[in-house]
Amino acid sequence: MEHYCINHPDRKSRKKCQHCSEYICSECELHFLGQTFCSLSCLSRAFLKSFLALFNIKPKTSADHRASIMHRLHIKPLKVFLYMGIAVIFIILWISLRNLSDEIRLLRIEQQNSLISTGRYPALQPDTTEFNIKKTPDAMVVSNTIDIIGEAADSIILSLKVNGRLTAVTLPEQNKFEFKDIKLNYGSNEIIVHGLDTDGNTAILQKIITYYGRPRLDFLARDFTRGNINKKNIALTFDGGAGDGAAAEILDYLSEKKIKCTMFLTGSFLKTYPDIVKRMVKEGHEIGNHTWSHPHLTTFVKNQKHETAPGITEKKLHSELDKTSKLFEKITKTKMSPFWRAPYGEHNLQIRRWASELGYRQIGWTLGNGENLDTHDWVIDTTSTIYKTPQQVMDKILNFGNGSSKKSNGGIILMHLDSQRKNNQIHHMVPALIDSLHNRGYQLVKVSELLE
Repeated sequence: MEHYCINHPDRKSRKKCQHCSEYICSECELHFLGQTFCSLSCLSRAFLKSFLALFNIKPKTSADHRASIMHRLHIKPLKVFLYMGIAVIFIILWISLRNLSDEIRLLRIEQQNSLISTGRYPALQPDTTEFNIKKTPDAMVVSNTIDIIGEAADSIILSLKVNGRLTAVTLPEQNKFEFKDIKLNYGSNEIIVHGLDTDGNTAILQKIITYYGRPRLDFLARDFTRGNINKKNIALTFDGGAGDGAAAEILDYLSEKKIKCTMFLTGSFLKTYPDIVKRMVKEGHEIGNHTWSHPHLTTFVKNQKHETAPGITEKKLHSELDKTSKLFEKITKTKMSPFWRAPYGEHNLQIRRWASELGYRQIGWTLGNGENLDTHDWVIDTTSTIYKTPQQVMDKILNFGNGSSKKSNGGIILMHLDSQRKNNQIHHMVPALIDSLHNRGYQLVKVSELLE
């Protein structure tokens, strides 16, 4: 039987953690005193367990006592002294650096006070503006990019590195150059502009360190179901769960019509269809998170209420989202878009807050006044009240909001990349739907463009 790493589900593993017995790959192995662990947490727990077990030891002699301790803690005497020595050195270094840091801080304060007292340095007053705002504005930054504009000889080759990754190369025109729309990651960002002349000499022309903070969680935790109703934009979105029955045809249709969409993929889809995923990214589609295993997050199927389901915790949801995003990055060498869609549309404020802690915003689909833009393409029972043929689905979308001047403006359409239907498969109407929406003046966009 094959086993896979608990942290990297796509990697086969043979070794187990000494404490929790979970399988781990070579990258996750943590060695200590001849034992293998999957994390510092397991290592600590195993050591504590062995230490507590010492109190139950009743050896006959002192030699037996020492041998029993070594046996229970799985310790080899030489390694004990080695690790104790390393620990002592580490503690000494840490204390020294801490003392040095305190001395530097005090020196800076003394220097600043000296300058202030002599009038050569203005006293710095704390900026309390944010504390004077009684109510936090209902807003956040959803996209953060910068432009870099400079001058250089036309013979200089200029390159741009963002966080250690080469992102652009350009040549000056009339002694001017520009790098546009440089995207910043959450946290600290390092931006470096390199120059290369005709003699092969290189130099760092500019180095910028900037910080991009995470948006407010309460804003991010809102359920986004519709964009600006004053713009004739509409987003076609697809969920990828366990199957890809219609994925290739859908991508063909979108490519033919030159349309970019937003796809929400599960870890199962990523693992099973990596080539399809690579094609999506290559063709410019936006990929959001649909969790790893597509679980029911609320109790809706049981009591028609969106109460958090048993077993669904902050740690569980974070794991579902993290595992999916990590596998996506490994497959495509790019980061997942900061959007997620809860499986089955099951979520509540607490669940959305948990997702927002990782920077994700919940993306639903448009509904209101008894109407919705859910195609229900997964329904195979022809007697169901929500079963519709491709033509009926298209009529439903095109007639959404009739009687309102806004109609489908800012709408989000929900479809799937798989279909269990043998006949009347909904995805076959995608080309006609795109043409019909265009004829009505709609621009088909990605979710990120709806948020702009």
